Amino acid sequence: MKKINLKMLGLLIVVTVVWGLAWPINKIGLDYLSPAWYTAIRLGIGTITMMGVAFAIDKFSLPDRRDLPLIFSVGLFQISFFILLANIGLHYLPAGRSAILAYSTPLWVMPVTLLFFNEKPSVFRWLGFLLGVAGIVILLSPWEMNWSNKGVVLGILVLLLSSLCWTISMLCARYMTWHKSPIELIGWQLLIGVIPVLCYAMISEPVIHVQWSLPLVLSLVYTGIVVTGLSYWGGLTINKELPTLVASLGFLLVPVYSLLFSALFLKEVLTMLTCSAMTCVVLGLMFVLR
Repeated sequence: MKKINLKMLGLLIVVTVVWGLAWPINKIGLDYLSPAWYTAIRLGIGTITMMGVAFAIDKFSLPDRRDLPLIFSVGLFQISFFILLANIGLHYLPAGRSAILAYSTPLWVMPVTLLFFNEKPSVFRWLGFLLGVAGIVILLSPWEMNWSNKGVVLGILVLLLSSLCWTISMLCARYMTWHKSPIELIGWQLLIGVIPVLCYAMISEPVIHVQWSLPLVLSLVYTGIVVTGLSYWGGLTINKELPTLVASLGFLLVPVYSLLFSALFLKEVLTMLTCSAMTCVVLGLMFVLR
Protein backbone atom coordinates (compact mmCIF):
# COMPACT_ATOMS: atom_id res chain seq x y z
CA MET A 1 0.00 0.00 0.00
CA LYS A 2 1.30 3.46 -0.85
CA LYS A 3 2.54 5.32 2.21
CA ILE A 4 0.57 8.35 3.34
CA ASN A 5 2.36 11.72 3.04
CA LEU A 6 3.12 12.86 6.60
CA LYS A 7 2.99 16.53 5.58
CA MET A 8 -0.52 15.97 4.24
CA LEU A 9 -1.50 14.31 7.52
CA GLY A 10 -0.19 17.33 9.43
CA LEU A 11 -2.14 19.64 7.13
CA LEU A 12 -5.23 17.45 7.64
CA ILE A 13 -5.00 17.89 11.41
CA VAL A 14 -4.64 21.68 11.14
CA VAL A 15 -7.51 22.01 8.65
CA THR A 16 -9.88 19.82 10.68
CA VAL A 17 -9.22 21.84 13.84
CA VAL A 18 -9.87 25.11 11.97
CA TRP A 19 -13.08 23.74 10.42
CA GLY A 20 -14.22 22.18 13.69
CA LEU A 21 -13.99 25.58 15.39
CA ALA A 22 -15.80 27.15 12.42
CA TRP A 23 -19.14 25.45 13.20
CA PRO A 24 -19.83 27.09 16.58
CA ILE A 25 -18.38 30.39 15.30
CA ASN A 26 -20.64 30.13 12.24
CA LYS A 27 -23.60 29.42 14.53
CA ILE A 28 -22.86 32.63 16.45
CA GLY A 29 -22.73 34.65 13.21
CA LEU A 30 -26.10 33.28 12.07
CA ASP A 31 -27.71 34.89 15.12
CA TYR A 32 -27.12 38.27 13.45
CA LEU A 33 -27.44 37.52 9.72
CA SER A 34 -29.47 35.19 7.47
CA PRO A 35 -27.78 32.02 6.12
CA ALA A 36 -27.85 33.28 2.50
CA TRP A 37 -26.24 36.66 3.18
CA TYR A 38 -23.83 35.25 5.76
CA THR A 39 -22.62 32.71 3.19
CA ALA A 40 -22.35 35.33 0.43
CA ILE A 41 -20.31 37.74 2.58
CA ARG A 42 -18.14 34.93 3.92
CA LEU A 43 -17.37 33.67 0.42
CA GLY A 44 -16.69 37.20 -0.79
CA ILE A 45 -14.12 37.71 1.98
CA GLY A 46 -12.54 34.34 1.19
CA THR A 47 -12.31 35.14 -2.52
CA ILE A 48 -10.60 38.48 -1.94
CA THR A 49 -8.25 36.85 0.59
CA MET A 50 -7.04 34.08 -1.72
CA MET A 51 -6.80 36.31 -4.78
CA GLY A 52 -4.62 38.60 -2.66
CA VAL A 53 -2.48 35.72 -1.34
CA ALA A 54 -1.89 34.39 -4.87
CA PHE A 55 -0.94 37.86 -6.09
CA ALA A 56 1.37 38.47 -3.08
CA ILE A 57 3.38 35.28 -3.68
CA ASP A 58 3.44 35.79 -7.45
CA LYS A 59 1.09 32.87 -8.17
CA PHE A 60 -1.82 34.87 -9.58
CA SER A 61 -2.67 33.94 -13.16
CA LEU A 62 -5.64 33.48 -15.43
CA PRO A 63 -6.98 29.93 -15.33
CA ASP A 64 -6.04 27.43 -18.00
CA ARG A 65 -8.98 26.42 -20.19
CA ARG A 66 -8.22 22.78 -19.36
CA ASP A 67 -8.81 23.53 -15.66
CA LEU A 68 -12.27 25.02 -16.15
CA PRO A 69 -14.11 21.73 -15.36
CA LEU A 70 -12.12 21.48 -12.10
CA ILE A 71 -12.76 25.14 -11.27
CA PHE A 72 -16.52 24.86 -11.84
CA SER A 73 -16.96 21.47 -10.14
CA VAL A 74 -15.10 22.47 -6.96
CA GLY A 75 -16.42 26.04 -7.04
CA LEU A 76 -20.04 24.94 -7.27
CA PHE A 77 -20.14 21.70 -5.27
CA GLN A 78 -17.54 22.21 -2.53
CA ILE A 79 -17.84 25.95 -2.09
CA SER A 80 -21.20 27.25 -3.27
CA PHE A 81 -23.62 24.38 -2.65
CA PHE A 82 -21.84 22.83 0.35
CA ILE A 83 -21.43 26.02 2.38
CA LEU A 84 -24.89 27.40 1.58
CA LEU A 85 -26.66 24.11 2.36
CA ALA A 86 -24.57 23.65 5.52
CA ASN A 87 -25.49 27.13 6.76
CA ILE A 88 -29.18 26.53 6.05
CA GLY A 89 -29.02 23.24 7.97
CA LEU A 90 -27.10 24.92 10.78
CA HIS A 91 -30.01 27.34 11.13
CA TYR A 92 -32.23 24.42 12.23
CA LEU A 93 -29.86 22.11 14.13
CA PRO A 94 -27.15 22.47 16.82
CA ALA A 95 -23.63 23.13 15.57
CA GLY A 96 -22.19 19.78 16.64
CA ARG A 97 -24.92 17.67 15.06
CA SER A 98 -24.87 19.78 11.88
CA ALA A 99 -21.15 19.12 11.44
CA ILE A 100 -21.73 15.36 11.82
CA LEU A 101 -24.25 15.32 8.98
CA ALA A 102 -22.27 17.64 6.71
CA TYR A 103 -19.14 15.50 7.03
CA SER A 104 -20.86 12.12 6.63
CA THR A 105 -18.93 11.78 3.36
CA PRO A 106 -17.70 8.21 4.04
CA LEU A 107 -21.30 7.06 3.56
CA TRP A 108 -21.07 8.23 -0.05
CA VAL A 109 -17.35 7.82 -0.80
CA MET A 110 -16.90 4.06 -0.33
CA PRO A 111 -19.69 2.88 -2.67
CA VAL A 112 -18.83 5.50 -5.31
CA THR A 113 -15.10 4.68 -5.40
CA LEU A 114 -15.86 0.97 -5.55
CA LEU A 115 -18.39 1.30 -8.37
CA PHE A 116 -16.82 3.99 -10.55
CA PHE A 117 -13.12 4.36 -9.71
CA ASN A 118 -12.07 0.75 -9.13
CA GLU A 119 -10.46 1.48 -5.77
CA LYS A 120 -9.84 -1.70 -3.77
CA PRO A 121 -9.68 -0.87 -0.05
CA SER A 122 -7.69 -3.16 2.22
CA VAL A 123 -9.26 -5.04 5.14
CA PHE A 124 -8.00 -2.34 7.50
CA ARG A 125 -9.60 0.41 5.41
CA TRP A 126 -12.88 -1.50 5.37
CA LEU A 127 -12.69 -1.77 9.14
CA GLY A 128 -11.87 1.93 9.39
CA PHE A 129 -14.83 2.76 7.17
CA LEU A 130 -17.21 0.69 9.32
CA LEU A 131 -15.91 2.31 12.51
CA GLY A 132 -16.30 5.75 10.93
CA VAL A 133 -19.90 5.01 9.91
CA ALA A 134 -20.63 3.67 13.42
CA GLY A 135 -19.23 6.92 14.82
CA ILE A 136 -21.50 8.97 12.53
CA VAL A 137 -24.60 7.02 13.59
CA ILE A 138 -23.78 7.25 17.30
CA LEU A 139 -22.93 10.97 17.09
CA LEU A 140 -26.11 11.70 15.17
CA SER A 141 -28.27 9.62 17.56
CA PRO A 142 -31.33 9.45 15.26
CA TRP A 143 -33.34 7.85 18.08
CA GLU A 144 -33.11 11.15 19.95
CA MET A 145 -34.31 13.28 17.00
CA ASN A 146 -37.67 15.02 17.14
CA TRP A 147 -38.87 13.69 13.78
CA SER A 148 -42.22 15.49 14.15
CA ASN A 149 -40.41 18.84 13.91
CA LYS A 150 -40.39 19.85 10.21
CA GLY A 151 -37.45 22.18 10.78
CA VAL A 152 -35.33 19.33 12.16
CA VAL A 153 -36.22 17.05 9.24
CA LEU A 154 -35.47 19.82 6.72
CA GLY A 155 -32.15 20.52 8.43
CA ILE A 156 -31.16 16.84 8.26
CA LEU A 157 -32.07 16.51 4.56
CA VAL A 158 -30.27 19.73 3.63
CA LEU A 159 -27.11 18.72 5.52
CA LEU A 160 -27.07 15.25 3.93
CA LEU A 161 -27.35 16.94 0.55
CA SER A 162 -24.45 19.20 1.48
CA SER A 163 -22.44 16.07 2.35
CA LEU A 164 -23.18 14.61 -1.09
CA CYS A 165 -21.99 17.85 -2.73
CA TRP A 166 -18.76 17.68 -0.72
CA THR A 167 -18.25 14.07 -1.83
CA ILE A 168 -18.64 15.02 -5.50
CA SER A 169 -16.08 17.80 -5.13
CA MET A 170 -13.63 15.47 -3.35
CA LEU A 171 -13.85 12.95 -6.17
CA CYS A 172 -13.38 15.69 -8.77
CA ALA A 173 -10.31 17.06 -6.96
CA ARG A 174 -8.86 13.56 -6.63
CA TYR A 175 -9.49 12.17 -10.12
CA MET A 176 -9.51 15.19 -12.45
CA THR A 177 -6.24 16.32 -14.03
CA TRP A 178 -4.66 19.44 -12.53
CA HIS A 179 -2.81 21.75 -14.93
CA LYS A 180 -2.17 24.41 -12.28
CA SER A 181 -1.58 24.20 -8.53
CA PRO A 182 -4.33 24.59 -5.89
CA ILE A 183 -3.08 28.06 -4.88
CA GLU A 184 -3.43 29.22 -8.50
CA LEU A 185 -6.97 27.86 -8.79
CA ILE A 186 -8.55 28.39 -5.35
CA GLY A 187 -9.29 32.11 -5.94
CA TRP A 188 -11.13 31.32 -9.17
CA GLN A 189 -12.99 28.42 -7.56
CA LEU A 190 -14.12 30.74 -4.75
CA LEU A 191 -15.21 33.34 -7.31
CA ILE A 192 -17.31 30.75 -9.14
CA GLY A 193 -18.71 29.66 -5.77
CA VAL A 194 -19.74 33.12 -4.57
CA ILE A 195 -21.69 34.13 -7.71
CA PRO A 196 -24.70 31.74 -7.38
CA VAL A 197 -24.84 32.27 -3.60
CA LEU A 198 -24.92 36.05 -4.07
CA CYS A 199 -27.64 35.72 -6.72
CA TYR A 200 -29.66 33.46 -4.40
CA ALA A 201 -29.28 35.92 -1.51
CA MET A 202 -30.36 38.89 -3.66
CA ILE A 203 -33.41 37.07 -5.02
CA SER A 204 -34.56 35.43 -1.76
CA GLU A 205 -33.78 38.41 0.45
CA PRO A 206 -33.56 41.65 -1.62
CA VAL A 207 -33.29 43.78 1.53
CA ILE A 208 -30.48 42.60 3.78
CA HIS A 209 -31.31 42.53 7.50
CA VAL A 210 -28.15 42.61 9.56
CA GLN A 211 -27.39 43.35 13.21
CA TRP A 212 -23.79 44.55 13.06
CA SER A 213 -21.91 43.65 16.21
CA LEU A 214 -18.43 42.58 17.28
CA PRO A 215 -19.37 38.84 17.41
CA LEU A 216 -20.68 39.00 13.81
CA VAL A 217 -17.59 40.83 12.53
CA LEU A 218 -15.22 38.40 14.26
CA SER A 219 -17.28 35.45 12.98
CA LEU A 220 -17.06 36.71 9.39
CA VAL A 221 -13.35 37.45 9.69
CA TYR A 222 -12.61 33.94 10.96
CA THR A 223 -14.91 32.02 8.60
CA GLY A 224 -14.07 34.27 5.64
CA ILE A 225 -10.29 34.63 5.88
CA VAL A 226 -9.14 31.60 7.88
CA VAL A 227 -11.79 28.98 7.02
CA THR A 228 -13.06 29.81 3.53
CA GLY A 229 -9.78 31.30 2.36
CA LEU A 230 -6.63 29.74 3.80
CA SER A 231 -7.94 26.40 5.07
CA TYR A 232 -10.05 25.76 1.96
CA TRP A 233 -6.80 25.97 0.05
CA GLY A 234 -5.42 23.38 2.48
CA GLY A 235 -8.51 21.20 2.16
CA LEU A 236 -8.31 21.27 -1.62
CA THR A 237 -4.66 20.21 -1.45
CA ILE A 238 -5.62 17.31 0.85
CA ASN A 239 -8.39 16.19 -1.52
CA LYS A 240 -5.91 16.27 -4.39
CA GLU A 241 -3.10 14.38 -2.66
CA LEU A 242 -4.67 11.87 -0.25
CA PRO A 243 -6.78 8.82 -1.21
CA THR A 244 -10.46 9.74 -1.17
CA LEU A 245 -11.41 7.31 1.60
CA VAL A 246 -8.54 8.50 3.80
CA ALA A 247 -9.48 12.15 3.27
CA SER A 248 -13.20 11.56 3.89
CA LEU A 249 -12.57 9.68 7.13
CA GLY A 250 -9.95 12.25 8.13
CA PHE A 251 -12.52 15.01 7.74
CA LEU A 252 -14.70 13.14 10.27
CA LEU A 253 -12.39 14.75 12.83
CA VAL A 254 -14.20 18.01 12.01
CA PRO A 255 -17.45 17.06 13.81
CA VAL A 256 -15.41 15.61 16.67
CA TYR A 257 -13.66 18.96 17.15
CA SER A 258 -16.95 20.75 16.49
CA LEU A 259 -18.66 18.87 19.33
CA LEU A 260 -15.78 19.68 21.68
CA PHE A 261 -15.75 23.37 20.74
CA SER A 262 -19.55 23.57 20.81
CA ALA A 263 -19.56 22.13 24.31
CA LEU A 264 -16.91 24.66 25.32
CA PHE A 265 -18.37 27.80 23.73
CA LEU A 266 -22.09 27.06 23.18
CA LYS A 267 -22.66 24.82 26.21
CA GLU A 268 -23.83 21.89 24.06
CA VAL A 269 -23.76 18.71 26.18
CA LEU A 270 -21.11 15.98 25.76
CA THR A 271 -22.32 12.52 26.83
CA MET A 272 -20.69 9.11 27.23
CA LEU A 273 -22.37 8.15 23.94
CA THR A 274 -20.69 11.10 22.23
CA CYS A 275 -17.30 10.14 23.65
CA SER A 276 -17.81 6.55 22.42
CA ALA A 277 -18.59 7.83 18.93
CA MET A 278 -15.48 10.03 18.95
CA THR A 279 -13.44 6.95 19.86
CA CYS A 280 -14.93 5.08 16.87
CA VAL A 281 -13.99 7.92 14.52
CA VAL A 282 -10.41 8.16 15.80
CA LEU A 283 -9.92 4.36 15.69
CA GLY A 284 -11.43 4.28 12.22
CA LEU A 285 -8.94 6.88 11.02
CA MET A 286 -6.05 4.93 12.59
CA PHE A 287 -7.10 1.75 10.73
CA VAL A 288 -7.46 3.63 7.45
CA LEU A 289 -3.95 5.05 7.80
CA ARG A 290 -2.31 1.65 8.37
